[in-house]
Amino acid sequence: MKTFKNIAAAFALVVILFAGCKNPAEDVQIIVNTDIFKSPTLVQFVNAKKGAAGPQDFNVTITGPNADLVRTSTGGKSFKATSGLLNLLLDRSANPTPASPVKFTVVANATGFAPIFQDVVITSATDPTLYQVAVAEYANPAVGTGAIVDTKPITNGTTSTDIIITTPTNAGVAQQTNITVPTGTGLLDAAGASVGGGQLESRIAFNSTATNGTTPTVPGGNAAKNVVGANGQPIAGGVTFIPAGSVSIDMYSGGKEVRSFTKPVIVDMELNAATINPTTNAVVKAGETIPMWSLNDETGQWKAEGNATVVTNGAGKLVARMPITHLTAWSAAWESQAAYVCPTTLVITKPASASTEKFIVDGAGDIATFAPGETSKTLTLVANKFGKGTITVRTYVTNGGTAPAYVSNAVTSAFISNACNASTTFAFVAPPAADVIDADVYVRVKCSGKELVTGINAIVTITPLNSTDEARVYNLNQGRGSGQIVNGTTYKIVASVDGKSYVSQFTASKTNFQLPDGFDLKGTAVFTNGRLSIDGLVTKTDCN
Repeated sequence: MKTFKNIAAAFALVVILFAGCKNPAEDVQIIVNTDIFKSPTLVQFVNAKKGAAGPQDFNVTITGPNADLVRTSTGGKSFKATSGLLNLLLDRSANPTPASPVKFTVVANATGFAPIFQDVVITSATDPTLYQVAVAEYANPAVGTGAIVDTKPITNGTTSTDIIITTPTNAGVAQQTNITVPTGTGLLDAAGASVGGGQLESRIAFNSTATNGTTPTVPGGNAAKNVVGANGQPIAGGVTFIPAGSVSIDMYSGGKEVRSFTKPVIVDMELNAATINPTTNAVVKAGETIPMWSLNDETGQWKAEGNATVVTNGAGKLVARMPITHLTAWSAAWESQAAYVCPTTLVITKPASASTEKFIVDGAGDIATFAPGETSKTLTLVANKFGKGTITVRTYVTNGGTAPAYVSNAVTSAFISNACNASTTFAFVAPPAADVIDADVYVRVKCSGKELVTGINAIVTITPLNSTDEARVYNLNQGRGSGQIVNGTTYKIVASVDGKSYVSQFTASKTNFQLPDGFDLKGTAVFTNGRLSIDGLVTKTDCN
């Protein structure tokens, strides 16, 4: 149950202050504040398989049109995710608006996971932005994904026989992808030189229609903003893909990454027998073509690469056949056109509240904003963003103030076989009566003998322990707060700042107690006159 409020998040604020202390001989100040940087943004990386551990610590590259405006939470330009979190801000010169948004792409590789790409669009200089990115794990693929890590012998960077790599089926996906590297194919690095080596390691993740009927997605989501058309020119507004399937391919040999080939490599991507060609509104059949797209793994840009041909393979199954000469993520996907776009309606309901609340649609990024007192909002979206499957709506980052309290902060629909012209309701329900504690917090920061009490804007995750509920995400304003927490519930708080995670934990109680040892926040909690007052201290001895 998530009935805790912004008070809990304030505990995590103090750990973010670590990066803000100057040399002890100088005046202490915080580097990050809203007068200098804008648009607090959190990218949260999760495992595409619900309930499985996601990627943790890895380097990140920011690319795209406005990459030069992106900063870390302390103003730097060296980006690293920790505990699956990446906090970002925009430079003071940025002025994003809905009419003139700031756009960039997050690109990363995390050990054991498929490559990560996420387009980010920021439309406000003050409002926080949240992106939750689902990442495929090779050893533990999600429903609709088949994955393999394979090693085959080669001769000094060249294939001596045909190499065929096939992604396995599993309980969640019945289709396969076959990748054939012909005999005598040279494997080349980014400079066009032979990679050499005697072993070819391949890492492949294939996303297709799942056994439960969920339709596939392309890396980064079906609504792509950074896209180049067949004419080599950017496509204004991007593309909403209707994918038949996608596959991410990485290969290595001789200690180098394979980037291209001397001969075309054939990718046969098996199609679900019920796949509908939206240009004909009929089941896809042999002889038809599907637009083929590649994803630049350095810039996060999709590029039109001609057409895949639908053929029948030796097993009698339809495949989208794609001859490729370079490695990246590939997709066979139709481009959503006005002629076959239809709407879907999402109705979000909730109890009346005295504060403004926001909700976001997973995968689409659309946001519903409730003014105080409002109990229902309707969003009309393009159904092609979703295909077949479930749709999830969750509470969005709050810009300070009181965090909403619901039985769950995320509501998922039943399976939707056709979102076109459909209406789906997402009801956020107030929790039952609980042993709620009103609380206040005051945080002090001590830097090499100098005391500092201040606050910054930052986004953190807060998770009730021993619960199946997801982490809630908060944007914090200053180091003070008031709200409600649940008696007896233990909360874990994680903040990621400049490539380092800071963790705190406490158990709510209607008694006086010490904050537990072993965490970043030290201090006391005093319960009096029906309120719990927490006085916290963090000591930083290695201030920069």
